[in-house]
Amino acid sequence: MTARKAIIPQLTTKDTSFIIVMTALIVGLNYLMLPLVNVKLMDLLVFVTGYSMGGLVGVLVGSLVWLVYGTLNPYGFSLPILVATCVGESLYGFVGGLCAVSGLEVPRRISVGDERFWASNIKLGVVGFLLTFLYDLFTNVVSGLAAGIPITVALIMGIPFMIAHQVSNLVFFTLGGTILINTFRNFTVKEVT
Repeated sequence: MTARKAIIPQLTTKDTSFIIVMTALIVGLNYLMLPLVNVKLMDLLVFVTGYSMGGLVGVLVGSLVWLVYGTLNPYGFSLPILVATCVGESLYGFVGGLCAVSGLEVPRRISVGDERFWASNIKLGVVGFLLTFLYDLFTNVVSGLAAGIPITVALIMGIPFMIAHQVSNLVFFTLGGTILINTFRNFTVKEVT
């Protein structure tokens, strides 16, 4: 029994509640921002979830968001693309968790005038931009394969959408990353023993 617990991570009630609330919040924001094609706060919020609550929680939120949003989507439904977006979005949560434990420090209680604030935001902006590039590359390749068009054509056709996605995420991660991570830190619920 002890060996099994070490292999299978356990989610607390707090984790489960957080997953449900974040999934609902992000899905709601996605529908609210629907007219802005490929401009969503989703990626930043999934990353911050992973950073604040751990990679597993981030992965679950990323997957669940796309399971709901990708299934009930006015643009249509495609199973291969749904799987690709779930996997791709999970990467934001996973990397957020990795950044938290591997040294991408986000300083606490700093002001906008502090250079550590901007250094942290620029690092987060670069991470967000690179993750978005990988996400877009992966999902465009899968979309091309699912539609039966050559991958090169799919990538070229996806360029305008990739630019909108990558630039908006660069801005969102740069301007909102440190603030959101510190906000999540302030609102964490203490476990009752």
